[in-house]
Amino acid sequence: MRMLMIIAMALVLATTASAQQDVVHVPVPDGWSAVDEEYRYGRDDLWEYINGAADLFLSYGFRELIVRDLEQGDRYVTISVYDMGGPLDAFGVYERERPDDEPEITDVGAAAVLQPPYRGLMLKDRFYVKAEIAGGDVSAGSLASLLGDVAAGLPGRDGLPPQLAELPDEGRQSGTVAFAGRAFLGLEDLSSCVHATYALADGTEYRLFTLRPGRALLSDTARWNRQERPDGRQLIWREIPYSGVVALLGDEDSMLGVADLADLDRAVEILTAAAP
Repeated sequence: MRMLMIIAMALVLATTASAQQDVVHVPVPDGWSAVDEEYRYGRDDLWEYINGAADLFLSYGFRELIVRDLEQGDRYVTISVYDMGGPLDAFGVYERERPDDEPEITDVGAAAVLQPPYRGLMLKDRFYVKAEIAGGDVSAGSLASLLGDVAAGLPGRDGLPPQLAELPDEGRQSGTVAFAGRAFLGLEDLSSCVHATYALADGTEYRLFTLRPGRALLSDTARWNRQERPDGRQLIWREIPYSGVVALLGDEDSMLGVADLADLDRAVEILTAAAP
């Protein structure tokens, strides 16, 4: 009995230590000091901090927000670290919020962008980070350096999610790669889709997207048409009013899809060329 109690206590201590190691804190870079304590928000109370914007984060799998104010002399910056649960979800929110007219910084975390004169946005693994200037004169260089130090203090890898590389490069429009956590194209059965806009030589624009896994769609014969291809892959498609054909080609593990085209033949032609 004594041995069982010792083992049980050891398991409790190990679990507690593991949980403590998993707790994420806002890194405090050298030269900066933390002001007061960290503030934490979960799925149930995120609205208290960002109110109307909470729905966007919740739609991308948000787990926790950690907020801390930093000071350096008369300069004050608020750091908000959003734990989105996974790199793709963090990327999805970052892409939704970053300004299109500001150049990205590629050597800070996975990616970062500055919005002079008051804030910077940064992506690092499963974290989406905002640095907002609350007082004093903080230059763009200092803000970028601060974001870099915060990125270095967060766990995870710096690179972009590897799933983004599954989309072909040819014809892709710059800056259009994005991630839809759910209801891509307004269809509930298209979730976790990486997508981008493409253009043909004649100017025709369309979107390609990836879907993993594809087994749920392949079994839905009520809403999707299906045809088996000679190579064993499945072609499924349906029409969306006022939007055209949506078609996907692949198997139970993964599929490549195309949208925004007027007819099925053109969609199949593009899919076959993109995924020969």
